[in-house]
Formats: sequence, structure tokens, C-alpha cells
Amino acid sequence: MTRLLVVIGFVVSIVTASSAQIITAGSSDKCPGKIYAATNVARRARLIDFKSLTVPKEASDHAVSGQVIINAILCRNGRVTDILVVKGLPFGVTESAINAVRNTRFAAAELNFHSVSQSMQFQFSVNEAGVLAKQWTNTAGRLIEEIDIVGHQRLSKEEVLERIKSRPGELYQADQVQRDLSSLLASGYFSPLNTRVSVEDAPRGGVRIIFAVKELPLIAQIAIVGYKGDPTPILDELVKQHIDVRIGRPLDAASLKKATRAIEDHFRRQGWSNIKVEALVEYLMVTEVKITFSISGSNF
Repeated sequence: MTRLLVVIGFVVSIVTASSAQIITAGSSDKCPGKIYAATNVARRARLIDFKSLTVPKEASDHAVSGQVIINAILCRNGRVTDILVVKGLPFGVTESAINAVRNTRFAAAELNFHSVSQSMQFQFSVNEAGVLAKQWTNTAGRLIEEIDIVGHQRLSKEEVLERIKSRPGELYQADQVQRDLSSLLASGYFSPLNTRVSVEDAPRGGVRIIFAVKELPLIAQIAIVGYKGDPTPILDELVKQHIDVRIGRPLDAASLKKATRAIEDHFRRQGWSNIKVEALVEYLMVTEVKITFSISGSNF
């Protein structure tokens, strides 16, 4: 399944101590004037909107994984400039990361009540499952002030937090946060395309970690149409092959595809060579679905 996360350009509003102006994230030109490190400003640059990069189909087909690291300047004029690739990945992933950085919306850093330019490093991590995490550095030695969970509906915040190990009061560790994201996805309850993690500056100088999750709906009903016989052997075949399509489990597109193939193979072994199975998903509510396996190709 192709993994696609959409990258969009934005018009951005930067608010300073004296005025507000509308600016647009620009191209990788040079930022004029002095450039400050995050540790040398009174108020660090704040990312308002930083989208995940698009993973090109060719990169997905080649199972590309690793990190893209990009240095850039969040210029006081509102442009992302001086973009420099420190580490890249093939098949268009680096180019997508550059576009994501270039179109970042941000509030400029401040020093002595004036907007100033600040350097920042962006990191994009692509793991074996194609899952993306994003983070911006200047986190070394900083404490986790808050961990927030957004987007959950059926599960409580506490139930989601049980699956991660990072905790407020501990030192921020990027590798551990990535493992926490992997742990959430391994549970099978969250969409790998729409679950991600981001890090931002917290009020007291630490960091705030935000896990934005998208819960997969649970299977509430399973029906089989087009077949008048006993459906029990068909469902037993799915259990036998460890295909997790059953009532009470999250809807998983890959498992659903395996289930249709397993049902077709079940009938073909009995001599029904023209069998075609289609899986239909009907939302009963936001968090529950009905799966209908429609069987055609023979007169049972």
C-alpha cells in the first residue's frame, strides 16, 4: 500500500512585540544580517506548522528507511533560507524533505524585543514501515515538560500513555520518542498513515511532545453474502491462518486484503475456480465498522 502524506505551502503570520505582518515561506536564498543559535535568543523561533514530507512511491517500493537531516535559517524576514542537506535519502525523499522545510510556517525568534534570525536543524525519520516522525533539534539536555495526546476518541489519554515510556521530568531522548511511536503503531489500534509525533518548545525551557493519533475503527459486525452455506468454515480458515479480521479487533487494510485472498483460496481448494471475493467496509459510526465479504463467480 502506497504511503502518502500531503505537503502543502502556507501563508504565514509572524507576530512580533510591536506589530504583525503576513509573510510567505520562501525559497532557499540567503538570510541577511546576523544569525543566532537558539541558546542565544530571548525567545526561540516557534514552528507554527511543519508538515510531514511526502514519501514518493518509488521510495516506498524500495523500502527506503533512515534519516534526512537539514540545516536551515528561520530568517527574521519570515523566509526559510540557507537550506543545507546534512544527510539525505534516495528516490526523492530528500527533495520532499527540502520542500517540507521550505514551506514551514514559523514565528521568528526574538532578542531585545526585536525579531532575529535563528539557525535550526530539521530531522525526518523514515522507519521500515514507512512511518514518519519529525522533530527539530535544540533539545539536547532539555527536560520533557509535557506529553500530550491528541486525536484519540475511543481510547482515553491514559490508555494511550500506557503504551509509551517517555515521561515528563525525564531528559528528552529522540530515539526513545521514536520507539514510543513504533510501540503505538505495533498495538494495531492506530493508523500508520495518520499517527505521528512532534516536539515543540515548552514554556519553562523544556520540550512538549505531542502524539497525534488516528484510531482505527473496530470491527463490530462481519457478514458473508453470495454464499448460502455455513460460513463457519470460512471464518475458521481466517483464524487458522492468523488473519486478524474478527469482531472487536481494529480494522486493518492489509489484514482485510489477506482475508479476501484466503476466502478465495478456500473455495478454489474445493473446486470453485472462478470465485471472486470483495471486502466491503460500512461505517456504523465513527469508531465501528461492518465488514461484508461479497462472494461471486459461482452458483452455490
